[in-house]
Amino acid sequence: MEVNNIMTITYTWEFTKFKAHQTLNGLNNVVYNIDYIYTGSDGEGHAAQVAGNVGLGAPDPSTFVEFDQLTESQVISMVENALTFALPNFQQTITDRIAQQISPVTVELGKPWTVSTSTVG
Repeated sequence: MEVNNIMTITYTWEFTKFKAHQTLNGLNNVVYNIDYIYTGSDGEGHAAQVAGNVGLGAPDPSTFVEFDQLTESQVISMVENALTFALPNFQQTITDRIAQQISPVTVELGKPWTVSTSTVG
């Protein structure tokens, strides 16, 4: 569904949970799974999200960063690398959901009659 020719969407990440091995191959606090919320917003009050978790492969010891030293940009990079093939689908899903908010395909309707009152007596 296309609402207009160009819809600019800004994407942001939120990370809600990190699972880590206390030790793995001589490394400490090795993150192996991250729960995320990936949000897209059009700047016009419409937003949509995709949430999930991603498993990470074994770290390269030469570039390993222990959990308490990780920065947000490093985590974003790790997650985006792990989701390389899924990320375009997430963005399309978010775009479609925002487009449906802007131009709904379906609506909820109330009953078409007014409430009547009757007296018994």
